[in-house]
Amino acid sequence: MRANTKILKFLKALKDSDYFIRYIYTQGGCYQLYKVLKALYPQAKPYSNTYMAHVATMIDGVLYDIDGRIKSCDPNEFVLMTKEQMEEAESWSFAKNNDLYYGECPVCEEPIRIDRSKLID
Repeated sequence: MRANTKILKFLKALKDSDYFIRYIYTQGGCYQLYKVLKALYPQAKPYSNTYMAHVATMIDGVLYDIDGRIKSCDPNEFVLMTKEQMEEAESWSFAKNNDLYYGECPVCEEPIRIDRSKLID
């Protein structure tokens, strides 16, 4: 199957829209990207890799994530998610599981991080 050019353009535009987007959708937000793509392409289905460490979106026989088309060597690496897996993935979030790191303080050299508790309800 060939990748859909519109989907690839959308994913590239999304990824290029901000430096942190790729991290958001590869470090906890991959299931949320599936939900975005599902809103645009109702036929989209969520697929997870063997260890439920990453979710990709199947649209018309092609797997996508924030980097575009997934070109896996192993066709069994990603499998259709079960309802239970989808329910578990609903709680995944970049913001709930990762600190944003902005470098070090120029005075004290301590890491500058965003306090998630002030950002998440």
